[in-house]
Amino acid sequence: MHTLACGHRVRDPEQTHYCSYLGLDQLLSLQPGPEKVRHPEEHLFVVTHQSFELWFSQLRTDLPRVIAALDADDVGHATWLMKRCADVVRMFTPMMRILETMTVGGFFAFRHHLVPASGGESGQWQEIELMSGAREPELRHHLQKEPEGDEHGGTFVGMWSERLAELWDAPSVASAAEALFARRGVRPVEVYEAAHERSGEWDLSLLAEAMLDYDEEVRIWRFIHARTVERTIGSATPGTAHTSGVRHLERLAMHRLSFFPFLWEGRGELWERMQPSMPAAPPGHGERPDASRSMG
Repeated sequence: MHTLACGHRVRDPEQTHYCSYLGLDQLLSLQPGPEKVRHPEEHLFVVTHQSFELWFSQLRTDLPRVIAALDADDVGHATWLMKRCADVVRMFTPMMRILETMTVGGFFAFRHHLVPASGGESGQWQEIELMSGAREPELRHHLQKEPEGDEHGGTFVGMWSERLAELWDAPSVASAAEALFARRGVRPVEVYEAAHERSGEWDLSLLAEAMLDYDEEVRIWRFIHARTVERTIGSATPGTAHTSGVRHLERLAMHRLSFFPFLWEGRGELWERMQPSMPAAPPGHGERPDASRSMG
């Protein structure tokens, strides 16, 4: 009989076992014990953010597969993976809601120990944004800042890395999808129009919808993040990284570009195409009457 690290006993020490397969001994050692937390609510805070990072690792696994499928014209596989990515991000909103169950005083009991750290320092999420298609010059400028912060603000962590530089120059889901549409000789507006008329391009239509689901869920999550922080610390409290707190998060939620603007723009183009043509106005229609004649 062999006793495993988890305390379970097995006859064959080489057999697959739930605890050892998942590395639970190592995984569960990463959460702070009761003697290390400054308040019991800190355990929830750590577990929630570690859970985000675990799901980020899944997105970092699947998004390159989406890009590869798009490059190979395997629209079905790309769509299937994109739908899963959207489902993963969809979980982030209720995960943020869990943080709202912390008591305010409990969170404040350890919040000052988080300074100057910020969730914006997540290297995995930065990679996910670039894999998805984020290429705003402002984003690169932000990531390339060197540490020079103080208690009044500024940058506390230099986040630019060789990996981010590699991803910036590499194909993304957005660029791979645009290339796929170009190879098929269609634009998003034509795909939407064909789907409306049931005349073809259904595979690209379903792909576009899965991509927009993903894009939309990211934007919803950013908005809910701002609301969770507002509920937790109020609207005027600075962020732990000396940002403007809620106002900073609201700018990210409302003003960051979408990952796939070419797909969103196609919706507006279809609207313009489907407007009924207005008959020409008869001569004199809409002209103001001659006041001198009307008054006799």
